[in-house]
Amino acid sequence: MLSKKIVMLPLDERPCNFDYPSMMPKTDIQLVLPPKDIMGDKKIAGKVDQIASWLYQNGKDAHAIILSLDTLIYGGIVPSRLHHEDVETLNKRADVIREIKQINPSVKIYAFQLIMRCPSYTSADEEPDYYGECGAELHLYGKYSHLESLNRLTEEDAVDFERVKKAIKPEYLNDFVNRRNVNREVLMHNLKLITDGITDYFIIPQDDASVYGFTAMDQIVVREFLKQNTLHKKTAMYPSADDTGLTLLARAVNEISGVKPKIYVHYSSSKGGYTIPRVEDRIIDETIKYHILSIGGVQVYSLPEADMLLAVNVGSNMYDDKTHSGYVTAYDIERNLAEFVNFIEYALSLNKIVTLGDVAILNRGDEELIKLMYSQDLLLKIHAYAGWNTSSNTLGTALCQAILYMAGKDEKGNINFLLHRYYEDVGYMAYARQYVTNNVLKSLNCDYHHADGKNGKVATAVKECIDGYMKQNYPTISKLVKEVKVQMPWRRMFEADVKLIVED
Repeated sequence: MLSKKIVMLPLDERPCNFDYPSMMPKTDIQLVLPPKDIMGDKKIAGKVDQIASWLYQNGKDAHAIILSLDTLIYGGIVPSRLHHEDVETLNKRADVIREIKQINPSVKIYAFQLIMRCPSYTSADEEPDYYGECGAELHLYGKYSHLESLNRLTEEDAVDFERVKKAIKPEYLNDFVNRRNVNREVLMHNLKLITDGITDYFIIPQDDASVYGFTAMDQIVVREFLKQNTLHKKTAMYPSADDTGLTLLARAVNEISGVKPKIYVHYSSSKGGYTIPRVEDRIIDETIKYHILSIGGVQVYSLPEADMLLAVNVGSNMYDDKTHSGYVTAYDIERNLAEFVNFIEYALSLNKIVTLGDVAILNRGDEELIKLMYSQDLLLKIHAYAGWNTSSNTLGTALCQAILYMAGKDEKGNINFLLHRYYEDVGYMAYARQYVTNNVLKSLNCDYHHADGKNGKVATAVKECIDGYMKQNYPTISKLVKEVKVQMPWRRMFEADVKLIVED
């Protein structure tokens, strides 16, 4: 009997989107991804015609399709912020989904499409070139416009709004706003896939979300459509991006397996659930509800009735810099890591699957927690871990690992992915990235946003730094790893492609 087949079109070609799904613990479900050479490369769009053809050929006999509409329509997440296509052209690119559904009516289609972001910093790394001149001002323009529409603009805001208007060249503002309008119209067109019964679940992720601004105003338009059509159970709109494909993979596996996992959530701080993570627009407790709903699970409120513990490491507030005046209170006084680890041990004693979402610090694992876990020999006893990038990226990754482990009980594959996460999220994100940035890049004539290619001297320095750090701090873990390989996929320091050759 042939295994069931899931076809997945990722958000882009980075490891977090393209590689993580196949690095997860294995199940008896076949996962099919596109050839990497038809995907894009950061600001270079994927080959949308070939992507559509691949999707059609592989979707005809699929049991489920996980579909990034941003890749299908724009060629990737970054190209969605740079294109100059018209609405009609972009809308036609989604027609292939209806064609697949017509010839394979039983296929489950889980789709996602982002609202275009508007980050608060000035950098053209992932945005149009002019974002390197006036990115912060474009963000503020959206924020002040939103506040003005709500009659909540203060006198101080109004003064700064005038400064912002003068700081942005009209052609830049027009280009940015026009593209937002096009993308929003395309998204509204694609939301009809839900009302027409083409998609079974649709996530509208929020990348670099904030309470006020261009993205928040677009959310209002989308949310009204969802409300008017009573689509609360068929859609989700919450802070997310690079983890969304993994979330929908978990949902597809759960639905194919006929499983609805029961998940109990426990925080390292009593105030943790009320914390608003950096670059997100709501308290983490509400976002976690969406994560659990989106994987097809149900949140329960006692550990004994749960299949799984989601242990969330978070302070009572969110800071990156230990010199911040509130850091001690948030992380040392109003957080109890001893109790948190003790509860993880208790859940393991009850044979619960334990998932650790390490979201205390943006863009890296928490070394204090991981060293404590290591001292108690817990790092390879838990079943899922993530601590990279945003809070939602972390949670979606960890939950997907736990769900796929629960479905397939692939012990070896699960250990391998755990090792990968510790090497990347702690070895690289928490240590090597900062060390190499501060001590190596200048001597190589590089900087944080410009490495010397994917496989250059920067990649070699990162590899040696990670390897040395893990051997020194986690020797029993590092003994399981024969070799570390590193690339810099987008030729910058923000992320690294860390791959491990593990002892049999």
